[in-house]
Amino acid sequence: MSRPSRTAYERSELDWNRLRRYAEKVARETRAPRGTRQVVERSERIRQVRSGPFGLFTRQETYTVDVPRTETDGFWVLQTRSWHKKERGQGNQADEDQSELYAYCLTMKGGLVVKVTSETEVFPKGARMFWDRTTSERPMTAEDVMLFDFEARRYYREEGRFTIETDRDPDHKRLKHHAKGVGLSGP
Repeated sequence: MSRPSRTAYERSELDWNRLRRYAEKVARETRAPRGTRQVVERSERIRQVRSGPFGLFTRQETYTVDVPRTETDGFWVLQTRSWHKKERGQGNQADEDQSELYAYCLTMKGGLVVKVTSETEVFPKGARMFWDRTTSERPMTAEDVMLFDFEARRYYREEGRFTIETDRDPDHKRLKHHAKGVGLSGP
C-alpha cells in the first residue's frame, strides 16, 4: 500500500457537513458499548426501633447507607492523548506535577467534542500540599479533527529540572490518510 500524498492532503478541504452527518449516523447505529464507572451514593433510610421499658414503644430512626450503581457515559471515546510535565523544585521549592488528558468523543446525538481533564499537584518536599483538578468540554475544531489524519508524535524530554512527556501533538511527517478528516472515520 502506498503512503498518502501530502500534496493531495494539503489540497483537500475538511467537509464539516459530511463529517457531521456521518457522526450522527454512527451515533444512531453503533452497537459499541460506552464507558461505565461505579458511583456510590449515600441514601437516607428510616427504620422502626423499639424503645422504652420492655420495648413497648417504637420510634423512627434515620440512618444512611451507601448504594453503589453503575453509571454509563453519554459519549464514546474515539481517542485519547495526553501531556505531562514534572518540575523538580530547587532547594526548598516544591515539586510540581501537571497533566492534561484529552478525550476526543462522539456524543449520543452525533456531536464531536473534546473533554479535557487537567490536574496539578504540588509537593513540598514529600507531602502533598495542593491538588487541583478541572474538567472542561468544547466542540472539536478543524485542528482536532485533523489530529486523526496523522500518527501521534510521542515526545519525551528531560532537561534539568523539567520532564515533559506527551503524545498530544500530531507527527506531521507521518500522514495516515489522503484527505482532511478521513482519519476520524477510520481505525
